[in-house]
Amino acid sequence: MNRLAMVLFLSMMMAAPRAMALDKNEVEGIIKEYIKTHPQEISAAMKKYEADERAAQAEMAVKQALANRKNVPTAGSPSTGPANAPVTVVEFSDFQCPYCARSAPTINQLMANHKGKIRLVFKNAPLPFHDKAPAAAKAAMAAEAQGKFWEYREALMAKQNEWSQAPNPKTNFIAYAKDLKMDAARFEKDMANPAFQKRLDEDKAVGAPLGVQGTPTYFINGAMVVGAQELSQFERIVAEVSKDKPGK
Repeated sequence: MNRLAMVLFLSMMMAAPRAMALDKNEVEGIIKEYIKTHPQEISAAMKKYEADERAAQAEMAVKQALANRKNVPTAGSPSTGPANAPVTVVEFSDFQCPYCARSAPTINQLMANHKGKIRLVFKNAPLPFHDKAPAAAKAAMAAEAQGKFWEYREALMAKQNEWSQAPNPKTNFIAYAKDLKMDAARFEKDMANPAFQKRLDEDKAVGAPLGVQGTPTYFINGAMVVGAQELSQFERIVAEVSKDKPGK
């Protein structure tokens, strides 16, 4: 028996004059009969209950994030949007993570909704069980060297299923670079740059003390958002941090 249904119908039963005369079996029988004969009402009540629970949990997460803001270093990482934007979103991401790919359009929409008011900073956080993520990160860095990081990021996320399942994703990475009119020979050479591994290690070192354990993880003016959340969750935090005084 569903907990919500039990609460609803036990409340009804307790309000009835004969409620005290009923034993447990009678109460359960009446509840089961009601559920059987009123499925639409039960379904609607359950959906509302679940929606209210999700909303309450989301609101609690927002309050906790705002109350425990972090100071997130951004130097040396690719960024888009005005350097003096009132809101900075720092994204810790894994190019092979399906949740990161799912969240990318949401972040793009957030940026579009607040054009000129949000700066997006990208940091790598390849997970140990995503074997091709480090190579993808280095490919994105090679694209950055030619001023194409954000376009390349979009390509990697949009075509994740393609390159992540390829036996040799390097071929895919070079093809995407060509699609974006990059110098393919330079791109291929840059992918092997040993400095890129150092950058991966540096991003990991930044994320660890901040509590970055999975991807995607975002910090909106220091307020942490974990996972591929709904746009409304991001908007809620952006609305709050937009009240920050300059220099916050």
